[in-house]
Amino acid sequence: MVPELAPVPHSTSLTIRLGGRVVGTIEAAHAHLIRGAVLHSPMTVDELEQMDDFAYTSGRAKALERSAAYQPPYSPAEMVAKWRERAQRHRGTARNLCGVLRWLRNHPEAPAVQFEGCDWSEHAARKELVHQRHKHSRCCGQLGLWLRQRAVPALSLPPAANDAAQAAGKVA
Repeated sequence: MVPELAPVPHSTSLTIRLGGRVVGTIEAAHAHLIRGAVLHSPMTVDELEQMDDFAYTSGRAKALERSAAYQPPYSPAEMVAKWRERAQRHRGTARNLCGVLRWLRNHPEAPAVQFEGCDWSEHAARKELVHQRHKHSRCCGQLGLWLRQRAVPALSLPPAANDAAQAAGKVA
């Protein structure tokens, strides 16, 4: 006999029926993995449960693999350059949009202006300007974080220099 899948009302699982008798359940999220197998080839309930187990464990294994993936260490100098370039790019785009808005304000008869291949209405330019300013401020925040990491903390001084600074009363 070939098992059939039937949805459980108000649930995220499906029942596995064999000869009209319920023999188990399976999560609906994994049903797409076994539905083709059920419809195209006869499988036993044990094989269906094994496929469900494999789907669950392979999904967990993939998630674990993604979370444990090696992240290469970044040098603070590279990250400072990266975020500085992004901040400058968003700032430049915002300045260009300010120019577009200025031109539209000086020419009220024009409904839109074409700038760098895009047609800008006043509404669209203002909306994009807000977005570019937000992105610029976020990039500046990231840049500040990486600049602080690049700076040498006071506690990394050699012990003798630290003692001399304390003797001079410079460190609390």
